[in-house]
Amino acid sequence: MEAPEPVRHRAVFFIPGFDPIGARRYRELYRTQGAEQADISGYSLDVKGCRAGDGPYHWRASLTDGVEESRADIFFLGWTDLIRAAMTDSILLAYGQMLRTAWIYLSSGALTRLIRLRPIPMIIALYPIFMLSLYFNIAFWAGVLVHWWSPPIIDYVTGTATFLLAIRLLHRFDQRNLYAFYLMSDYAFAARERGRMPVALAERVNAWAALVRERGASADEVLIVGHSSGAALAVHLAVALKGWRPLSVLTLGHVVPMVSFLPTAGDLRRDLHALSQREDVYWLDVTAPSDGACFALADPVAVSGVAVEDAANPVVISGTFLRHMSKEQVRQHKRRYFRKHVQYLCAFGRPGIYDYFQITAGSQSLRARFGGRGSTASRIATPLSPHQDMDPCP
Repeated sequence: MEAPEPVRHRAVFFIPGFDPIGARRYRELYRTQGAEQADISGYSLDVKGCRAGDGPYHWRASLTDGVEESRADIFFLGWTDLIRAAMTDSILLAYGQMLRTAWIYLSSGALTRLIRLRPIPMIIALYPIFMLSLYFNIAFWAGVLVHWWSPPIIDYVTGTATFLLAIRLLHRFDQRNLYAFYLMSDYAFAARERGRMPVALAERVNAWAALVRERGASADEVLIVGHSSGAALAVHLAVALKGWRPLSVLTLGHVVPMVSFLPTAGDLRRDLHALSQREDVYWLDVTAPSDGACFALADPVAVSGVAVEDAANPVVISGTFLRHMSKEQVRQHKRRYFRKHVQYLCAFGRPGIYDYFQITAGSQSLRARFGGRGSTASRIATPLSPHQDMDPCP
C-alpha cells in the first residue's frame, strides 16, 4: 500500500468543554505542555501566538521530528460568553438549577441508565448536589443555633441573617476551592432544554462551520478536536460540514451520554448516527478509565442507541494514562481528579502512540497515525439510553 502523503499544514479547530476561562489559558497550556512533551520525546515544537488582527483567536505550532517538518494553525472555537451567561452569582438561582436539573435526570430515566453505564462519573456528577445540600444544611443549622441563643425579640432576625451570611461565605469559599456551584451550572446547561442544543449554541456551531470552510480550505488536513462537553459540539460541527471535504475528528474525555440520554436530545442522536456512517471522516474517540469525569471507553454512538452495523466511526481507544504517565506525574495527580480530565491535552512522561502534540502538529494525519487500529476490546457498546428517537435531518 502506498504511504500517505505527509501533512505539511494542518488546520486544527479546538472546542473546549464547559470552561469559563478563555483561549489564552489553552494556548499557554499547549505551549508549556508541548515544550515538555517535545523535550521528553526528542522532537522540536515551536508555538507562537498570532496577532490580534489576524482573524479569530489562534496560535501556530511548528513541529520538526527528524527530517519531517509540519505546522498547524490551531483555532480556538470559543463559547465562553455563552458559558458565563449560563453561570449565575445568585445563590437562589443556583439552588433552583439544582432542583430542576435533578428532576430532569430523574424523571426522564436518564440518571439510572447513566449509573448503569459508568457509576464513577455519575458519583462525580452527584457531587455538586451533595455539596450544595451540605452548604444549605450548614447554613440552616447555624441560623437555628443563633435563633435559639438570641433574645426573643430579634431571634428570627438574627437567625435569618446568620443563615444568609453563612450561605454567602460558603458560596465564596466554594468558588475558590471546591467548584460545586460551577459544576452545577455545567449540568444545568446540558439539561436546560432537556437535551436539545440551545438556539444560541446552534447558531455558534453554524458560525464555526463557516470559519472552518474559510480557514481550512488550503490545509492538508482539517482536524476538529472536542474536549469533554465540547465533544458533542465537535460532532455537530462535523455533521454541519457534510460534503465539504474529508475531515478528521478527535474527541477527548467525552461526556456525550449526559446529553444524548435526555428526552429532547434527538438532534444530538441524529448527528451521532450520521457521523458514524461518514466514510469521508476519520473519528477517533479517546478516553481513559482513570479519568473519572468522562464516560471511559463508552462508544458515544452505540450507548446512545443510534449505531448501525459495520459503521465506520468512531474508533474508541483508551488513553492508558497510568501506563504512559511517569511515576512522578502519577504521584502528583493521584487525588487531583479534575486534573486528570485535562491530561489529554498535556505531556506524558512515558509517551506512547497517543501524543496530543504530534496529532495536532505532526506530519501524520489522524487516519494515517491510527487507521490500522480498531477499537479497544473493552469498548462499551450496549445501547442504554432511555430515549433513542432522532430528529429529522434539516
